[in-house]
Amino acid sequence: MKAERYKLQKLLGQGLMSVVWLASDTVTQKSVALKLLTAIAEDDRRNQKARERFMREIEISRSLQHPHILPILDHGNMQYKNRNVPYFVTPYMQEGSLADLCKANPPWQAWDLAQTADVIMQAAESLWYLHTRTPQIVHQDVKPGNFLFQSVNKAQRVIHLYLGDFGIARWMSSPVSVAGELLGTFAFIAPERIKQKVDCASDQYALAVMACLLLTGQLPIQATSSEKYVQAHLYNPPLPPSVLDPRREFTPKIDEVILRALEKEPEKRFPTIIEFAKALQQATTKSVEEQTESMEQAEAPTEKLPEDFDTAVYVEEQEATQPLEEIQGIEDLVITLDPLENTEEPILDEPLPTKPPRVLTVAPRSSEIIFPELPLKRVVEYELPVRPRLLQWSPDGRALACLLYGEAPRILGRNGVVQVVGCAHASRAADMCWSADGNILAVSGQGEIRFWDALEQCELPLVLRLDVRTIDGIDWSAHGQLAVWVEGWLMLYPLPPAALKVPQPPSPRTIAIETMHSGNMGVLRWSPDGALLLAGASNGKVMCWDTRKRISSWQVSPAGKKVNSVAWSPDSSWFAVAFRDYRVAGWAVENKERILLWERLPAMPRMLSVSTEQDITLASIEQRLLSGSLHDTYPSASFSGQLLAAWSPTQAELATLDASCETSLGIWGS
Repeated sequence: MKAERYKLQKLLGQGLMSVVWLASDTVTQKSVALKLLTAIAEDDRRNQKARERFMREIEISRSLQHPHILPILDHGNMQYKNRNVPYFVTPYMQEGSLADLCKANPPWQAWDLAQTADVIMQAAESLWYLHTRTPQIVHQDVKPGNFLFQSVNKAQRVIHLYLGDFGIARWMSSPVSVAGELLGTFAFIAPERIKQKVDCASDQYALAVMACLLLTGQLPIQATSSEKYVQAHLYNPPLPPSVLDPRREFTPKIDEVILRALEKEPEKRFPTIIEFAKALQQATTKSVEEQTESMEQAEAPTEKLPEDFDTAVYVEEQEATQPLEEIQGIEDLVITLDPLENTEEPILDEPLPTKPPRVLTVAPRSSEIIFPELPLKRVVEYELPVRPRLLQWSPDGRALACLLYGEAPRILGRNGVVQVVGCAHASRAADMCWSADGNILAVSGQGEIRFWDALEQCELPLVLRLDVRTIDGIDWSAHGQLAVWVEGWLMLYPLPPAALKVPQPPSPRTIAIETMHSGNMGVLRWSPDGALLLAGASNGKVMCWDTRKRISSWQVSPAGKKVNSVAWSPDSSWFAVAFRDYRVAGWAVENKERILLWERLPAMPRMLSVSTEQDITLASIEQRLLSGSLHDTYPSASFSGQLLAAWSPTQAELATLDASCETSLGIWGS
């Protein structure tokens, strides 16, 4: 059909190398969307690549016929700005895309959960059709802007969805040279695509990101720049719907479905995109009783995050946890079938630079390693309102402080009494630590530190207000020095008991730590004797300072993988560090030599603790703790528990979470 059939009327959208026009079909007298290829002056290589993608988009689209895929009505070549360029024609969807709908009538406000699940199912059906073709087709750019819609306004179906824009779609049989390019919208790119792998599971990951957006109005992976999005998808845990929008009643089942589809490793997601959509539908329609049942999870599930979570702070902290690798050749290219799609979302249009092959270490499967059990018996059990994020014993071992997600911290007495910390903003606490006498709990959050008298059960007058958005960490020494980690500085406040009773804060000493950023709680710790201060950073650097006279420093470990936790021996003679790369290492203070190395652990260690007998215990997402001594080359014992572990500083008692219930905390003794 000749191009003269179509009369261009209005420019609807424009990318770097394509434009979409509203056109009139002079034969049918209907409005259509006409997309045509443009060119970049004096860039023949880019023009050729764009033409190849455009023609592949036409070829793929012409081969598809599905009720949820936008059809191509016609294609050919036409004169446009004195160039002969290819074009294709699709039905004009006057209401636009899901991206337009999100602005005009946000689904997270207008739709119920079942209606949102239906839209995700429609999207999944269109993608499942691609995945079951021969050869398989991977869309690679699943996002709201690439789904057009027509309103239906029925109880169970509010819109009818059409998948479009196959500009970067791939046949699974494509040669490596084609699959080696990285294209797509940063906020929706699956981790394996960043590693230049083509997999149908990538579309499932992107659809789960879109589901979060439609359910909550927010993205589960958040970053402040295109380059940081790449790092965030590779390393940062996603935020579940219940965290992104605590006002909506998202059940644990919904969170579990979304988080499974957002697993970093494709094989840990649902086997197919349809199974993901069905699981989401079931999760949104089950009764309250059924929703409390736990869902069968993939091995080593993505870590869950708290309720009542400050996403802005989270993004700031997560971007500090992984130093950005240099990524060359990032260029903007928006080729979209959506006539109203804006071009603000950048797209990777070049292969990532060639890197040396990454040395992978395969951790042994937990089911293959059997350890003897620690001979401990339950002493006392506590039921907490939500999962704790940090445990810390008082120096005298009389009380255990629990930092909770979205709740004020609790102080658990050895007599079974539970005390609620009543400081202002306590429910937003980010860290905590005890005074040397075990009577005062310091609580940090929202740029300030407040002090709670556990004996009198009241807040003390002193408030340390810092001109920062977040306080990275705090810890209190045996000599009354409060160490505060903020924005490249360590601040040491002399805080004897009398200083807490006046509102005027003392002047601190400062230590510049430059590029070190905290990536976790429990990575700033004084030695028990109060002489040495240890800090582990998100870039893997570990530093130790002697503060007794003039402050001197010791670089324990250079930059590497993120530090998750640090712990001292009771006699202050050595310390252990847990790293993100499934490794625990220990160093002696006297000769500054490494004396411990556990590698290829079954799971990434989250928290370390050292017992009075100088045994090291680590907690992870596994439903068991691992333990061993300095003389062991690998953990030699285990104990039922998860996520957190804390040995009492005065006796052989271990606090941990129940392996089957993360809100049940037990204290175990020999």
